[in-house]
Amino acid sequence: MTTEHSQETKIAILEAKVEHMMGHVKELTQRVRANEKVVASVSLLGVIACTIVGAGYFAPKAEAMPSPGQWIQDMREWRSKQGRQPVEDSIDDSLLDWGIYYEDEKNDPEMEHDCPEHTEQEE
Repeated sequence: MTTEHSQETKIAILEAKVEHMMGHVKELTQRVRANEKVVASVSLLGVIACTIVGAGYFAPKAEAMPSPGQWIQDMREWRSKQGRQPVEDSIDDSLLDWGIYYEDEKNDPEMEHDCPEHTEQEE
């Protein structure tokens, strides 16, 4: 009987050790899962940070809105261009007003001007 008694004692001791080890396994499993959650959270934050930085780097640059003063100046320039006479026409009109002709105009019979050919100073 002592052999049976010693074997039962050994089995009881081994069962107690297995239960104790199972408690450690559960604790280690919980720790690993907690670490996995931390790693996943940190990885997610890293991905989000890279996405924001990448989006800011590759996004097209937005143009700044002009100030009200710039808007007014742009409108003034636009308005002045609407009624503006081309420079060539303005010069031609001035030359005709002063009686100064181009050589081509003097020889061209189609060009008729009301201006005299000589100015008063030349006479």
